[in-house]
Amino acid sequence: MRILIYGDSNTWGYDAKTGKRFEKRYPKYLQKMMPQHEFIEEGLPGRTLCQDDPYDEDRNGKKYISMVIKSHEPLDMIWINLGTNDAKRMFSTNIYSMVKGLKAVLSIVLNPALYRNYGKIPEVWIIRPARMHPDYELKKTTKANFGKEGDAIMEQLAVAYKNVCAAGGVKFIDTKDVIMADKFDGIHITEESHKKLAIYLKKKLEEK
Repeated sequence: MRILIYGDSNTWGYDAKTGKRFEKRYPKYLQKMMPQHEFIEEGLPGRTLCQDDPYDEDRNGKKYISMVIKSHEPLDMIWINLGTNDAKRMFSTNIYSMVKGLKAVLSIVLNPALYRNYGKIPEVWIIRPARMHPDYELKKTTKANFGKEGDAIMEQLAVAYKNVCAAGGVKFIDTKDVIMADKFDGIHITEESHKKLAIYLKKKLEEK
């Protein structure tokens, strides 16, 4: 199968301690563990579900997902791992606007017209973003970006995302008991967590 993984910095493999990219990140682990499939990495630091970042105008995931899908056709599956950046306070979001954002992205991804050249809509999975670390406020920049509301929103994502997925016939992958962001900056996962996530996703893929 050809599987597109569309995400933000935690899909890209951002190492918060160095500012560089982990060589061992969950799409790479998956590719090594499951060579019979092709895992297509489409991670971008700062990417949102649907918010326009005034400092990085190409970060709006909704605006670019159709282009990314078309560039990688044909696809058997699409995994979307987004939401963390939408919780930044500069966007003034809440759990209801996050739900609208996910629905807006899914309205594009599930549109049959997007796949007219191949005749089928890929199976879609929504992966819950890593939970913020409880000590995230110790990092000044993280606290400034997310405040208390951002963390509260992230904690509510599981139920909200699950309901949207159920209504849209999409699979929801809850990572709550698998990974959590590292204490260093409170929002990015470690290399070890990338491995844990890959093992978990491998299990889910084998169960389907």
